[in-house]
Amino acid sequence: MAKDEFKELDSETVDRIVNRMKKKYKEEGTEFETGKGKLEELRGIISTGKHPMQFQQIEELTEAPSPWIRRLGRLYLRLRSPLRPVGRFIASLPPAKTLNFYLYSANMRYSLRQYLALTTSVTAVSFVTGLLFGLLISFLLRLPVLGQIIITIIIALLFAVFAAFLMLLLPQSKAQQRGKEVTRELPFALRHMAAELKAGIGLYRTIQIIASADYGSLSEEFARTITEIEEGTEAKDALRNMAMRVQSKGLRNAVMHVVRAMKTGGNLSDVMNEIAEDISVEQRNEIREFAEKMNFFGVLFIFAGIVLPSLIVTLGGIRAAPLPLQIEIPVTPTTLAIMFFAIMPIILGILLLYLKAIQPR
Repeated sequence: MAKDEFKELDSETVDRIVNRMKKKYKEEGTEFETGKGKLEELRGIISTGKHPMQFQQIEELTEAPSPWIRRLGRLYLRLRSPLRPVGRFIASLPPAKTLNFYLYSANMRYSLRQYLALTTSVTAVSFVTGLLFGLLISFLLRLPVLGQIIITIIIALLFAVFAAFLMLLLPQSKAQQRGKEVTRELPFALRHMAAELKAGIGLYRTIQIIASADYGSLSEEFARTITEIEEGTEAKDALRNMAMRVQSKGLRNAVMHVVRAMKTGGNLSDVMNEIAEDISVEQRNEIREFAEKMNFFGVLFIFAGIVLPSLIVTLGGIRAAPLPLQIEIPVTPTTLAIMFFAIMPIILGILLLYLKAIQPR
């Protein structure tokens, strides 16, 4: 049943919405392109959830609000010919296949071509930075010329590959973070909506109230839903689109139940209260699991942050003491320096990353 709730819209619904949009833009004096232009792009937005683009052409990146985006856009336009093969290679990578959807889900208003152009520029800058860093490292290590060339190229390639994948995975990361923010605010918003519906206010007006309220990313998503409804999309379809683009399991389940209640004539207020209670229970369970994991984390932190350093210092003191030892303790001043300035920060950093990863949002 859940799968049926989120099927793509049929062609008749898409055509009807497109015709309404076309009429609206003609009344505003904006000519609508046909074929493979904006009309086909609009069909894709409605039927598959692709995002509406704020910047249509790569050249318009030079007019973006961010100065860094403008610089990267100018760099790509100036070096377009030599960078084009790099851009094609980046576009063939697996993360690029779902890039368009995650750009839409993260509300990053760039087209696929524009974001790939930005990724190509960042990759080129990272490659040059890697060349400079590699030259510095190879010079400090006093390597032969061939060794310097090999090390420099390897470091530059590592910099470029890391930057490319970081840029390609950034929209997905932002979309998932946005989904967590939506899930965090969802129980409060659903109870708010239930109270409004119980007071006799209609669903559309209730969505407007949530969109204008202070629920962060959730209010922004409801505002996007209102825009879709005002442009001709039915309320049920606009809610499905919101559930499809937001990376929130709680919101997806909530929308599924709301749409089902709208079809069967159920009490939306009671449905939303029940969904809000279920989500609250899930969040409390996550907090309880986090508390249990913190017990184990505390043991690891005490051992890595207190016991292990004390043990190493004690062994170093025993080795430095003028005592007749049968076994030589391998704790030299160099070993101590490596342990406290390299290994210990890495271990503590890993523990902090683990803590951040398991922390409930």
